[in-house]
Amino acid sequence: MGRVVNVLSIVLFCTILLTIPASGSLIALDHHSSSLEDITLRDDAFHGRGELPFIEWWYFDAKLDNGFSLTLGVQVLNIFGRGIVTTRLTLYDQGSAILKSYEKYFLRDLSASFDIPSVFIEGNQIILGSYDALKDCFVYNVTINVPEGAVSLQFDGCTKGWKRQQQTGDWWAVVLPRANVTGIITINNTTMNVTGTGYHDHNWEIGPRVVLHFGWFWGTCSSSNYTVTWAEIRTTRVTQLPIMVLNTKDGGYLEIPSETIWFSTDNISLDHLKRVPWFFNIEAVTEHVFLIIDLEVFSIDHTEMLGFINYWRYHVRCTGTIVVDGHMETVEGVSIMEYLRFR
Repeated sequence: MGRVVNVLSIVLFCTILLTIPASGSLIALDHHSSSLEDITLRDDAFHGRGELPFIEWWYFDAKLDNGFSLTLGVQVLNIFGRGIVTTRLTLYDQGSAILKSYEKYFLRDLSASFDIPSVFIEGNQIILGSYDALKDCFVYNVTINVPEGAVSLQFDGCTKGWKRQQQTGDWWAVVLPRANVTGIITINNTTMNVTGTGYHDHNWEIGPRVVLHFGWFWGTCSSSNYTVTWAEIRTTRVTQLPIMVLNTKDGGYLEIPSETIWFSTDNISLDHLKRVPWFFNIEAVTEHVFLIIDLEVFSIDHTEMLGFINYWRYHVRCTGTIVVDGHMETVEGVSIMEYLRFR
């Protein structure tokens, strides 16, 4: 399987090179703001692209009340009809990784519905999403067993989900900007009942053009009733495209125009030979919304993917203020964010 991964990585890289114009310049990216769209369960089902190269993934995270946190992902990489499926599970205690599982499978081991969020690997269901008409929310059950432990969690959505098509053509669906999480985690034969707050998104139709970006930052922050999902797309090393969506608990969402968003970094240090920040500030001012949030990093977990992609997962302490139409709330708590670099 390791050789398959290496071969696919080389083929993917060659495919990427073929998309770059002969002059060597980057493909022009349109910086207009994409309008958000409501989502359905079908949006979170498997999409695929037939024989065309693509990457697609489902991502979940949870910040638990007992100080533990976790991230879980299922990724599908397909190159001309041949591909692999991977799962990643990481459990943290106070931001420090205590369990890291990375499993690889053949594409034939994947069974995923094109109609609903239902994903099986080797006959074991990892993801099942449904709609609860009584609660008027999406409900997800996520289960995975690895040699060092297991996770079985239920995510009950408490915000409205949305999707948007990115400038590189891929789709980003934030299905659960905020969810109540309950369930069981097992670590080295110790089982715990847990509760907390979660997040879930899904990306599909991710083609080679995405690697023309320098990378991106992404994260979420919450107050009592508001949840902010944000991203800072580094289109090049020196140009950025900020994205921000504000969700109201048990309510709708509002896209914040990119020209009203300010994003800055500080406390730069070297990690795996790359300059990475340890402090972030996010600000936004519109007719209806004012927010200023600081994110102070207290732990970093680095992963290298496909031999050339550097990925840092941060645990951050969020502090700040969100004001929506005159109603002010305090942001305070631990969240998870990421920094991904293609070069």
